[in-house]
Parts: sequence; structure tokens; C-alpha cells
Amino acid sequence: MIYLSNFAASGNHPDAVSIAAITPRGFKGGVRKDLAPPFSLVKAYKDEKITEAEYIMEYGKRIYSLDIERIAGELDGKILLCYCDKNAMCHRTLLGLFLNTELGVEVEEIGGFGELFTVPFNEVGNPLTLFLTPEQIEKHGLQDLGTNNIIGKWRELKKRNLLNLFSPKE
Repeated sequence: MIYLSNFAASGNHPDAVSIAAITPRGFKGGVRKDLAPPFSLVKAYKDEKITEAEYIMEYGKRIYSLDIERIAGELDGKILLCYCDKNAMCHRTLLGLFLNTELGVEVEEIGGFGELFTVPFNEVGNPLTLFLTPEQIEKHGLQDLGTNNIIGKWRELKKRNLLNLFSPKE
């Protein structure tokens, strides 16, 4: 089980881990900057220079470029923190959805999921999409995946050594 929360609610918990680009001064927990979106991406989204879909796509690319099986194992029992309220669409929520969708990891928002998601992630369905172009599908022989949305296909892409398709923008 991996837990989600924010600094205000759970920042003093001994199992807290920051996944924010900038961790609060005095925070004594673990820090995983590799799970944070680049500050430039967050700023572009908050300034409405990119859409929510573009934000999800770029953050998804970042996560896809990591060894999420190893990371999920390292984070088992931890509380992943950022600054956002549980009712906000943020990278913490996206990471939880991604871990649940790709690996079946149980993810729980401390204090409940809030208004954004009122049920556990495994009951939400799949609101994430990360598309390959028809050219990428053909070039890499991925027609047998039967879709251009490769969320849920991380293990297969890893086995085929194709995770390099998703290098995040910085």
C-alpha cells in the first residue's frame, strides 16, 4: 500500500516522503525528486500555458521513463507528499493512478479521496492516456498491443526495451 497526502496534513509523519520539486524547509522525511514534475511544467500548467491533458501527458512521460516496479517497492508503506489539496488534479494523484493502473499497487489518499475521486483508484477506471503515434507503433512493432494508448502496457514496453520512447521534456 502506498499513501498520498500533502505537507500540511502529513508532513510530520515518520513515513512521509516529499515528491515535490521544492521540499519545505525543515521537512525531515525522505525526498524523491525523480517523482516530481519539472517546476517549468507545473508553472506552465498553473499559468494556463498548457492544458490539463498536456500536463498529464508530460508527467506520464516522466513516470514512464523510470523503473516504477523498483520505485513502488521502495515506497511501500510510505506517504507521498506534495503541496496540493486532495481535491486538486496534481502529480501526486496522477502517480497514484499510474501505480495502480500499471502495477496494481493499492493507493490510498489519507483522509479520503475528496471530490476529485470519491472512490479508490482501482474503481475509477482509467482516466489516464499516453498515446503513441501510428508511426511509433509501426516503427517499434507494437501493433499487437491493439491500442495507441499505452497506459497499462509499461511492463510490456520494458520487456521490449522501449521505455526510451518516453523521455520527458525538461
